[in-house]
Amino acid sequence: MAKVALLIGVSEYEPGLNPLAGAVKDVDAIQRVLQHPDMGGFNKADITVLKNPQRQAMEEAIEALFFNRQKDDLVLVYFSGHGIKDDIGRLYLATRQTRKNSKGELIRTTAVAASLIHDVMENSRSRRQVIILDCCFSGAFAQGMKAKDDGSLDIKNQLVETKQPEEVQGRAVLTSSSAIEYSFEQEGSELSVYTRYLVEGIEKGAADTDNDGVISVDELHSYARKKVQEAAPAMKPEIYAIKEGYKIQLAKAPIGDPKLQYRKEVEQCIRNGQVSRIGRRILNRRQSELGLSTEEVAKIENEVLEPYRKRQQNLEEYEEALTEALEDEGSLSQHTREDLKRLQQVLQLRDQDITPIEARLIPARQQEGEADETTGSHEPLAKDIAPEPPPSTTDEDNLSSEKGVDYTKLRDLLAAQKWKEADYETYLVMLQAVGRKEHDWIREEELLNFPCTDLRIIDQLWVKYSNGHFGFSVQKEIYFSVGGKLNSEYDEEAWNKFGDRVGWSREENWISYEQLTFDTTAPKGHLPLRCCWLLLGGVFSWEGRRKGVCSLLLRLVNCNI
Repeated sequence: MAKVALLIGVSEYEPGLNPLAGAVKDVDAIQRVLQHPDMGGFNKADITVLKNPQRQAMEEAIEALFFNRQKDDLVLVYFSGHGIKDDIGRLYLATRQTRKNSKGELIRTTAVAASLIHDVMENSRSRRQVIILDCCFSGAFAQGMKAKDDGSLDIKNQLVETKQPEEVQGRAVLTSSSAIEYSFEQEGSELSVYTRYLVEGIEKGAADTDNDGVISVDELHSYARKKVQEAAPAMKPEIYAIKEGYKIQLAKAPIGDPKLQYRKEVEQCIRNGQVSRIGRRILNRRQSELGLSTEEVAKIENEVLEPYRKRQQNLEEYEEALTEALEDEGSLSQHTREDLKRLQQVLQLRDQDITPIEARLIPARQQEGEADETTGSHEPLAKDIAPEPPPSTTDEDNLSSEKGVDYTKLRDLLAAQKWKEADYETYLVMLQAVGRKEHDWIREEELLNFPCTDLRIIDQLWVKYSNGHFGFSVQKEIYFSVGGKLNSEYDEEAWNKFGDRVGWSREENWISYEQLTFDTTAPKGHLPLRCCWLLLGGVFSWEGRRKGVCSLLLRLVNCNI
């Protein structure tokens, strides 16, 4: 089995495309971690590096990479530079000679078509193929260069899908941004923001979320995506994969390394960009247990907190710009608003990030005028709507357990709207139903065979006493409504949409149990959850929780709940 890689960085371009000074540095950083014997484990001779290549040289290198491969070979292509769509939505990777014609349209023969990469992948014997694109798919052109941008770019069909499924064991494409986003270099950093965290995830071992000593494609993507969005929340790195593409192993990670253990503790202790007070106590204890010096832990904490600090700097810069504009104009002109929108994009801030700033600084009358222009009316706030009272507790509830479990306490807690206590009681009664005790966890096979009668009792109690707001069946309907499927293939897009809908993720980050909302102002389907967070051997990663939830939903379907 061989591991081969082609690393391409394009920093220099013809007039019309902005230079990207960090692209060739990205390549150097990726090469460093891939060829390190304790990380990527690629042989130096098996890594080809191209910096600012001509189109033909780039195409020949891509073909050579996939040619004459064996089935078990791992083939990796990394590209840092401009990605461009033509007028019908086809993706091209820009080369140093990419340019436009007199009508401002892309001259296709000066760029490398994604279809070429797809074709050579299809014709290669290698069954493990990984493409990493640190580039944007829109906004790459400078003023005057046309590119139709309707937000559509079908990466899955252009690079991932195969007509020979029996020949492909796994294929994955990782991108730094979605089809309608910019993918900026981070100011003050030598590397692009996405590549920086890919490298960090491998170099520090931090991407090994399940602590098995191996970093898979999905683990690396999840780590980089989380860190990117801590620093630049408007960026949304994506992953597209078929078959076992998510689980292709890219690198090794140390097991039992004290610094790595401390880094993961820090990640768990951050609340709103800071280490919480309780978290500080935990970290002090862990520092002592792991035998780390004050200097070592300070360095680790600074590295982990850096993206949060960068995001805060961006928010402060936007606030300063808005303040200056209001001082100069009083009432913002359309031209100034367009400039502020552009600054928001450059700072990688979302609308919800800047809304509190604008609410604070822009005069209320001006905001009301804008709201009237855009919506014509004001919607009532959710908090102004009184919630329906819960149903009264009666003896009509069917609490007859198939396994002899007493559900009286759960019913009473739900009737009293003690949602947090009820969530914990749900965890306890589910343990009892499979013959386990407190502080244990439910195994996946036990959940897939959970007694239907008991599962129906638990669900009906949650649905009844929350007036249809909470419950397993409520979660099931939401999951299917966002396109979720209950099969072996991991649909990250559907899972992320589901997490957003039920409030398990905020600002693109999956929340901790302490951040749940234990009242009916929470999103529909927010509860119950604790029973699934303690599934699968006590794994506390969201990967383990996802498997738990999906297993539970599958059981609901099989039980006709």
